[in-house]
Amino acid sequence: MKHLDQASIFVSIAAYRDPQLPTTVRSLLENADHPERIFIGIFNQVHLQKDKDCLVHNHPQVLQHILDYTEAQGACWARGYVWNKLLGDQDFALQIDSHSRFAEGWDTTVLNMYAKLKDENAIITHYPMGLDTEKNSLDPQMYTYFNVQSFRNTQLPDVTSGAIDLRHAPETCSKTAFVAAGCMFGASRIFKQVPYDPYIYFHGEEITYAARLWTHGYNLYLPNQPFMWHDYKNLNKRPLHWQDHKEWRLKDMLAQQRCRHLMRIKAVDDPRALQYLEHYGMGFERSLDEYQSFSGIHFRRQLLTERARSGKQYG
Repeated sequence: MKHLDQASIFVSIAAYRDPQLPTTVRSLLENADHPERIFIGIFNQVHLQKDKDCLVHNHPQVLQHILDYTEAQGACWARGYVWNKLLGDQDFALQIDSHSRFAEGWDTTVLNMYAKLKDENAIITHYPMGLDTEKNSLDPQMYTYFNVQSFRNTQLPDVTSGAIDLRHAPETCSKTAFVAAGCMFGASRIFKQVPYDPYIYFHGEEITYAARLWTHGYNLYLPNQPFMWHDYKNLNKRPLHWQDHKEWRLKDMLAQQRCRHLMRIKAVDDPRALQYLEHYGMGFERSLDEYQSFSGIHFRRQLLTERARSGKQYG
């Protein structure tokens, strides 16, 4: 890998009928200290006649594959497509959602955080602060961390986020047990070694990928210098996959069974829920039992420790 001051960054975006995508791409490039080292891979799932405003115009550092939205299979399937088909030989990779904005010098910020960790197996991730695309406003940056207060009716944990004043952020990035799919940065080789599971529809994506990364030996960290924002407020003002596709319920049901099986909550024997699970399973560097102890979540027993509830004690 090149020295960090020469490192390239691949940005993965799986977009679904999102008119915010072109603005997200502009924000990425215009706010980078070194835009010439930023390469963006977009899997853009659109209505070919109606969604012209969702397309990104030709740019030498943007590789965009376009698919008619009727053929789209869900969020994780689309994210996996980006990693499999669009990732090149860039040094680092950042996965984001198509409705994001970036702070000035964001590339320098995230590379500096990574360098200070001195951990080649580091992944920097969190739920970014919000933005309102209708009002064109960004929430003040805070230090955010994951926590878990409850389980959903799917028996998977409901991972949420807490925040404190940025002035009280730790001096170095603290470890965490979780990931946010809309902000995940690390060496690009990681996303090749631990491939995204295309058989998870949406729910269960983050907790299973966090456990898979951790058991493969990768360490998860919270950024102590936030560098981006995410639009949480206007999700229902653009088409969503489950609104366009009637078969989403079956996909989601099978995906949740797959997640419960993977996390050893409940064994499943439906072959439709277990396709190619050997390719998308846990690693062998650390065990799932060790992950449960580290995260403070006991999946089968549906128990949470104070560590999981507070989210502040991962070191």
